[in-house]
Amino acid sequence: MPPLSRAQLDRFLTGGSHLMRLSTLTAEGWPYVNPVWYHYEGDAFLLAGRRKARWVANIREDERVSACIDTCDPPYTRVLVEGVAEVVDGGWLGDWEPWSIRYLGPAEGQRYYQETKHIPRALVRITPRSITSWAGPGWHPRYTE
Repeated sequence: MPPLSRAQLDRFLTGGSHLMRLSTLTAEGWPYVNPVWYHYEGDAFLLAGRRKARWVANIREDERVSACIDTCDPPYTRVLVEGVAEVVDGGWLGDWEPWSIRYLGPAEGQRYYQETKHIPRALVRITPRSITSWAGPGWHPRYTE
């Protein structure tokens, strides 16, 4: 299972409609995992969450996050992220229409965007401190005995 090249990683993270499974930490220190839409900019991930979402509140309390972006069908691809998250705008009304189209398709995405674009969101930026990836069948050599 080789790691993705930089070009493969960029294609994977910007193509398709892969959900990010974002893990934040609760005030009690427990992991809280939530699937979210994301936008990848090459050096950071952007997320737009509902301002009262628990995962947004968790980030306000503890900036440490982890995430998994993967495929469910072979050949499997997996990207694991550890990073620092910050709420950069608590009342964001920016243009997230391309995200909506990416995840819902052109017709449904435009409809959803038009119906909800007036609702402020929390814009979150995740700056990765590490990204690990691999793709394809087989075992990584470190797992063989």
